[in-house]
Parts: sequence; structure tokens; C-alpha cells
Amino acid sequence: MANYQKLVRQQPMLREFIQNREWVHRGEALVYKPNVNCGAFSIDGAGFRHSTCNGARFSLADCQKSDRYGVVLGASNIYGFGVVGNENTLPSLLAERFGFPFANLGMPAGNSRNLYTLLMSLLPRSAQPPAAVVHFSGGDYSSFCRTSSSDPVFGSPGRLVFKAAVQEGQPFRDPDRHLPDLLAFSSLWIAAIVEACRAHNVPVVLGHDSTFFDKSSASAGETEFGLGKPVNKVQVRQFQNHRRFGDAFYGRRKEVADQLNVPLAGLALTNDMTFVDEFHCDAPGTRLLANAVGDALEPLLKANSATAALASAE
Repeated sequence: MANYQKLVRQQPMLREFIQNREWVHRGEALVYKPNVNCGAFSIDGAGFRHSTCNGARFSLADCQKSDRYGVVLGASNIYGFGVVGNENTLPSLLAERFGFPFANLGMPAGNSRNLYTLLMSLLPRSAQPPAAVVHFSGGDYSSFCRTSSSDPVFGSPGRLVFKAAVQEGQPFRDPDRHLPDLLAFSSLWIAAIVEACRAHNVPVVLGHDSTFFDKSSASAGETEFGLGKPVNKVQVRQFQNHRRFGDAFYGRRKEVADQLNVPLAGLALTNDMTFVDEFHCDAPGTRLLANAVGDALEPLLKANSATAALASAE
């Protein structure tokens, strides 16, 4: 596991992420502790990290009040754990490019089912639907790798359930047996998100969020800070799973994107990405991924604007 003590000595602002790493439940889902405001980042009253646009700070509620806004769905890597400054997160970088705010809807271990539920709380209920949706499904995979288990409809056990199982000494599940269930789960809810966006005429892009384990070789910094070295038996199994099943998970995600005819951004970046720890890309890696998402989203936004203009003219 990344040597956080060594990381913090070199990058002191990372300490604020560790000190403020608190989660609360909203039903069965986890969000970040609301109303946090520190030097490295801030979190709104709903438990989502603020994004920025044109120098202003935006909560989810602020975005919904805007004339035009987008949303980015994902897990803690999209929230931007370890990325100092709200302006350097992926949603803020998209806002910088397109000129309207993007809500940062990154949830701890957020899976596609919970993110679909969150999206559906916005699409039918908002006075105006988002102008764009970007969905990252890496939380589906990271939860599977941690638990070695998945249900084809409901996904992997939550953190509290898994923690209790470990404390009780329950044996690890067989990940090979549960891999088909993971693939079925992720495919089901990715498709549900895409279909919901299309039903509301909202452009949608899928994102390829990889991890440190998918790189063919580590950078000098990743080696220096000990990424990929487990420190307990849970991490041994977790890290093994990440190294074993990535091709299957990412391959299925690509198949789903192709079947749905939806862009999958960032697929070619795996070896170029750089990371704070095994699961969270750093600021340069975040910008690389944001650029790829922006390149995929731009033609969709132009096409949508042209269609709206034509309809208005008629």
C-alpha cells in the first residue's frame, strides 16, 4: 500500500485528505462527511466535493440552479482523493473547457447501481436536465476486488458488511466464481445509465478509469512511495484480484460501450496515468483523463446544440 507517511512528508497538503477521510451513510450508500472546508478541498451539504467554474465554487445544488450544467458520476477517484484544490478535479477541468459547471458526484466506492439511483434523482426531478453526463464504473471493479464477491443485480457487499465478515474470520469468497456476476452487474447498470440519459436527450460518455495495477511499469514516484505492496492479508487478495481480472472487466466495459454506441474515453491512457496511491490518480493523471473525456464529449455537445437550434428554428 502507498506509504502515506512518506507521501505526506513530501506533499504536506495530502494530510488534509487523510485527516478528513470520513464517510456517512445515505441509506445503503456512502457519501463523504458533509460541510467540510479545508485548505485542500471542500464538501457540500449533500456529501459531494465542490467543483469550480470560472473561479466560482459549485455544489450539486448550485449546479442545478445554473442555466446549463453537467454531472460526473464515479467513485473516490473521480471525487479526487489526493488531488489538492477543487479546481484540479476532473469535473472542474471539464467546466474549464466547456464554460459551464459540472457537479462532482464521486462517492466512496460508488458503484453503478448507486450512481444510477443518484442520476435518476436528478433527471426527472430537475427543472432542467443536465447538459451532459459522464459515468465512470471503476467502483464496480474496485469493490469486487476488495470483497472477491458480487451479485449480478446488487453488486458487491458494502464496506460495513465486508468489514464485519473479515472481523468474524469468514473465509474469502472465490473471485473466479463471482467474476461473471460482476460483469453482469456492471453491464446492467452501465446500460441503465446510458438508456436513462438517452430517454432525456442528454449526451453521455463513459470513462475508462484504470488503476496503478493496470500499468505495465511504475513511474519513479510510484516506486518510491511503495505502490502495489500489500501490508495485510486482505490487501494481498485485493491486489491479486486487481492484477488478475482487469482484462475481463475492462474488456466487458468496452463491449458494452460498443454495443450501446457510446464513447469510452481514456482507454489508451492506462500506461500514461500517474497515481497518488493504487486507486487514485494525481493531478497530472486527472488532467490527462479530463482531456480525453472532453475530446469525447465535445462532438456530442455540438451535435446536441445543433439539434436544439434546428428544433427552435422550426
